[in-house]
Amino acid sequence: MQDAAELEIGHRAHPGSDASGTSETNIDDRARADSTGIDTDPDSVAAAHVSRTDQPAQSVGGKAARAPSAQEKLATGPRDLTALTCGCRNHRQLRRWIDSLLQQNPIDGKAQRNAGTLRSLLAEITRWNAPARLRLASLEVLRPIVAAHCDALTRATADSGGSGPHPQEQRRDLLIAAILFQHQALAYTSVCLQLVSEEPHTLFFRRHLARALHRGIDSYRSLVQISSHFYLATPKSGWSRMQQLVQLAREQQLDQRRVLDPLARTRASANRFTRGEKVIQPYLQSALFASANPLQLTVEDQRQLWSCCARWASGARLQDQINPAVRSLLANLRLDQAPIPAVRLQHTRVDLKHFTAPFGWSIDLTAPLRQLQRRLRRPGKLSPDLLSRVQGLWAGEKGRSDQRTPVDIRCEVILGISAICHHLKQGDEVAPELVAAFDTRDSASRSKNLVMEVGSIDFHTGRALKDYEVSVPDAYSSALPSAPSTARQTDNARVQKRYQPIPATLLNTSDNGAGLRLPPDIQGRLHSGDLIAVQVKERWEVALVRWHYGLPDQCRVGVELLGGYTSAVRVHRYTKDGRRTGPMAGLLTGNAGLPPELVLPTPLFQSGDSVDIVAAGQTRNVTLHQRSMTTGSIAIFEFS
Repeated sequence: MQDAAELEIGHRAHPGSDASGTSETNIDDRARADSTGIDTDPDSVAAAHVSRTDQPAQSVGGKAARAPSAQEKLATGPRDLTALTCGCRNHRQLRRWIDSLLQQNPIDGKAQRNAGTLRSLLAEITRWNAPARLRLASLEVLRPIVAAHCDALTRATADSGGSGPHPQEQRRDLLIAAILFQHQALAYTSVCLQLVSEEPHTLFFRRHLARALHRGIDSYRSLVQISSHFYLATPKSGWSRMQQLVQLAREQQLDQRRVLDPLARTRASANRFTRGEKVIQPYLQSALFASANPLQLTVEDQRQLWSCCARWASGARLQDQINPAVRSLLANLRLDQAPIPAVRLQHTRVDLKHFTAPFGWSIDLTAPLRQLQRRLRRPGKLSPDLLSRVQGLWAGEKGRSDQRTPVDIRCEVILGISAICHHLKQGDEVAPELVAAFDTRDSASRSKNLVMEVGSIDFHTGRALKDYEVSVPDAYSSALPSAPSTARQTDNARVQKRYQPIPATLLNTSDNGAGLRLPPDIQGRLHSGDLIAVQVKERWEVALVRWHYGLPDQCRVGVELLGGYTSAVRVHRYTKDGRRTGPMAGLLTGNAGLPPELVLPTPLFQSGDSVDIVAAGQTRNVTLHQRSMTTGSIAIFEFS
């Protein structure tokens, strides 16, 4: 059923035939925001936007227009529906009707079909012209049913660890779950507005309002969680509407009130004593989680971080003013983004008044940091690297803090170490990292020992030539044809198709990173920590994926450039019994003045392995030492 409330749903979360492209204005604004260097997250925002959006609007007569209140910003449309189409007049009848529906259509087999019915019911309750207590009770009946269906819709992808390509059916299920949470949040928001506007207030007004506010904020919390978990963009207006609900709770002095929650014990972060939480605790958990760059983490690290943030949120506090002596997160009510660490704005020209009342607030991180440091001393099952990373982000020790330069030019990218090796080995440029890797003598010994018994080399590049291969011709030599190879012919067309570059757009660059826009079908193939190569002006640059998220019409990616020189090599590993394995793709990287390093697939190579590096007709046996960097797919090894 299509209804007026559907217009409030962000276009990013519409599946299948309901999907409509995100407006180019929003996309361009976000790209320009990324280029200013305020934040390193994909949801970063420009300082110019902050300054502009907090200025009072000017009316036609030249006078400043009144700023809209939180209630006006949360408007969900008129309540013009006299009765529900299912015929239910109260929550008891609705419960019986839902039970009958689930008997005919069990959740396990008909979750997607039932989701359409639940979506229509939520949209109708948003417009239902009934007493607020009846609408709230009806939503409380639907809430556990919606949670169960969303869990069923996302279970298939969650069981796969969130990795690997997401089939179209799974992606549609994820987006349907996001739409359900959006409609549920809108329905609870509508109840909140009705309760606030009713005069005089009823006996249990504050209890009902606190519950409705908590449920609305909690719906947006679920939306943030599944979006980050499956590397999707948070739907449009998700953060801004959640923060407006928090503002409404603060205006009504209900932000610190505890609310019982029947679903509290079903969450992964709950314990046996969990029965409820404060009204704004879902927002604090989401803010702590999003500020730690979850798109740069693996799925398992995201789960650990989400559970930690649930505990840390109990100690976080909202402050109207910024205390420069403490670590904090900054939020602005007019920005549709998660709060950002205050340390990222220390060296910018942004006026911090935009993050103070009445424009926004700060979240005091004193208590969460104290809990984090205690956990670092006794991490238990948690990853110490994850905890150190979060501490560094909140302290401003990580992230691209330098200025980003907008570029917006066409480029090509390739994914994976095998594809990168295939394209890099086509080049003939000088490779100093190969010289450093294969010449282990010092300069004195090289000057005293001149060995003439060497194979044919190309004097333009310094590379050894293969059999039947000739040097690149120049002005003093003729172009001789290469003799036919005796090797088995390979299917070049199939290889070229497999490793075909992907068209992309380079949005912005910095000293050690870049922002890219890729086709939407790349989303399922891309993961944080993967290796990627970007070709601009006939040169390939190898990089690591740091964050990515999907939109209906594109995929946004942030990468960290490895820098220096990179060459493709073949690597043979020796097993414990001395057997030499077949060749595997690897990369040799090097910077001026530093020893070269090997980039290899993580599962296949470990520290201490003995390997042969083969490149340009030369072979060198080395031992892998400690890793200078490790991701879910590759590791960078020191060797000797």
